[in-house]
Amino acid sequence: MSGLVVTASTVEEALSRAERTKSLDAIIDKGNGSILTNGDAVHSSETAGFRVGELLLSNGDSYSGSLLGNMPEGQGKYVWQGGCVYEGEWRRGMRHGTGKIQWPSGTVYDGEYSGGYMHGIGTYIGSNKLTYKGRWKLNLKHGLGFQVYPNGDVFEGSWMQETPEGPGKYTWANGNVYLGNVKGGKMSGKGTLTWTNGDLFEGSWLNGMMNGFGVYTWSDGGCYVGTWTRGLKDGKGSFYPNGSRLPASQEVYLNALRKRGLLPDLRKQNHSHIHHAASVDMGNVKVGGNRVSNRSSDKLSE
Repeated sequence: MSGLVVTASTVEEALSRAERTKSLDAIIDKGNGSILTNGDAVHSSETAGFRVGELLLSNGDSYSGSLLGNMPEGQGKYVWQGGCVYEGEWRRGMRHGTGKIQWPSGTVYDGEYSGGYMHGIGTYIGSNKLTYKGRWKLNLKHGLGFQVYPNGDVFEGSWMQETPEGPGKYTWANGNVYLGNVKGGKMSGKGTLTWTNGDLFEGSWLNGMMNGFGVYTWSDGGCYVGTWTRGLKDGKGSFYPNGSRLPASQEVYLNALRKRGLLPDLRKQNHSHIHHAASVDMGNVKVGGNRVSNRSSDKLSE
């Protein structure tokens, strides 16, 4: 079956690092910049203390708002000559605090900044309608977050440097749901995948494929208990057809594996998912679009 691949590069027209950062370390041209206060132009080197004014740079950029000397400090608006606009808080000439930046393409980030970087909690809405709401670190998605993809798929869970990594829940637009561990944007470790037709797999995954010990239950009640290799049953297991029941010894064995963490425990997974999701305010983010993802459309055949 196709693996879960949810890295940002596969679903959005990623902005370049330089474009997303829009460095503001040196926004003032001390030789040519000027401050306009109450309609009077004053050379920047002659100004000290807090004031509200405007900076006009020789490259076409401009700033209007609170200033400390000739540096943005407090609330202000910066407009790049290319059309990018930031409006929010500043400290020592850098974006710091809360603010909103919008690119000419329509992409928007609204949230927290630190030292000029998107850092903290914020919402990113791409021009292709990809939406991410959660934690950021130095311009990268990092921590707990909730992302809606342009095709309607949704991932909610842990991120590391722009990629899903750790516990999470991935819901495809067609209704299939994976709940478990993710590594490098793919299902890896322990997890449970539920298909819309009622089929269920709980067990081990590797690079998006069933790999290791697991239990596959068909919607008609039949199940296979055994090992898998790269998404295929490798013959080391037992099949129980529809109408039959697992032997008591097998039930005890599977429950013991769940307690030891060698099989996913749906009750614990659901509790953990709710706990983590509550750590991030998801606001009014909604799943968009009705397109069906084909990344999980492959169903294990009997």
